[in-house]
Amino acid sequence: MIFKERLTTRQVHSIFFIILGIVIIYLIYNANYSDFRKIILLFTFVLIGISITNFFEDTIKKYKIVKAYNTKNYDSKAEKQIAEYFERKNIKFYLHPVIRLQKTFWGFQFPFVNFKIRPDFFLPEYNVFVEYWGKIDDPKYKKRQFDFKKKLYFNNDIDFISLYPKNLYHDNLDWNFTQKLLELFKRREGINRHWK
Repeated sequence: MIFKERLTTRQVHSIFFIILGIVIIYLIYNANYSDFRKIILLFTFVLIGISITNFFEDTIKKYKIVKAYNTKNYDSKAEKQIAEYFERKNIKFYLHPVIRLQKTFWGFQFPFVNFKIRPDFFLPEYNVFVEYWGKIDDPKYKKRQFDFKKKLYFNNDIDFISLYPKNLYHDNLDWNFTQKLLELFKRREGINRHWK
């Protein structure tokens, strides 16, 4: 397998545990402990299996972009403000791409049950979607759009950034977007530092 990008922290940990599991198997086969041997071998094989799954899980895309438009048809002034911010910062984006997600139930994906949704923005350089929840105070919108889309994103392990009207006040968009993007990168890399 050829890697075009740097390995994530999770993938490095997986490689470490695979090597550790192989070393444990080698040591146990050379040991004379017959009672304890079966339990350790079972544990080691489970460790190796989980590590291989975790290694490849980061490389699989759980969505497919069907159409990626970049027209100037904004749904609101706030979306236009966000798009202008991305243009000022030279961040490449797609406006309202159509993506296809598979239906998941308890972690299992159904192959022929798909949903098509249109997030507000997709940033291909960061592989992240950006949603602006402008009508978050409307209960119907919150139930129909907000809860439904967030559940789809979480069930399919799709990275997204939520922006709200309060994030755009007093030119706070730069600070809020940068903080949320940094938190996303920390979560991707498994860094759980909380700065004071």
